[in-house]
Amino acid sequence: MSVVTKNISRLIAVLAFSLLAFASSIGAASAHDQLVGSTPGAGATVQQAPEEITLEFSSVLQSLSGVDSTVVSLTLDGEKIDTDAKTKGTKVTVTPAKVLGNGKYQLAYRVVSSDGHPIENKIGFSIEAPQAAPTLVSSSEPAAPGESAGSADGESGTTPVQDLGSSMSPVIWVIIGVVILGGALGVLAKFMRQSK
Repeated sequence: MSVVTKNISRLIAVLAFSLLAFASSIGAASAHDQLVGSTPGAGATVQQAPEEITLEFSSVLQSLSGVDSTVVSLTLDGEKIDTDAKTKGTKVTVTPAKVLGNGKYQLAYRVVSSDGHPIENKIGFSIEAPQAAPTLVSSSEPAAPGESAGSADGESGTTPVQDLGSSMSPVIWVIIGVVILGGALGVLAKFMRQSK
């Protein structure tokens, strides 16, 4: 009778350990990192076009080999601007391919948090650089302020985050679950062998 009681108590201990490990992984996933600052700041209006846009997060971001773990989309009035994004430590540095002109910009981003959780959001900022004094040139039509070439493509209503695509596969979470379950089954099998 004591062997059966011993086996039941070991089984309960293994199940309790498995539940604790699962609850810890859920807690860690819910406490993923956050954006703590940016240059230019979210909602800021600057008078000089930035050469780089930086995003700073609360912890070191993951950079997975073979996977595009950092994805950004910079737009002006719905028109996408080519950029290069680099992740190092807690920072993402976004370099536009061309000098940014006046207007309202939106930077959508998707990064991988230190706990493996993908984070996506967007920030907006404006550039209002002082205009040079106009020269006397004959023109039949005045230029509309804030108008950018190619902005009449009818896609200004799209959300940049939707265009980023999925960068994180749920395979990581499946692997974590399999490791926890395998560990629990291994411990249970060991206890059953020792009790015989």
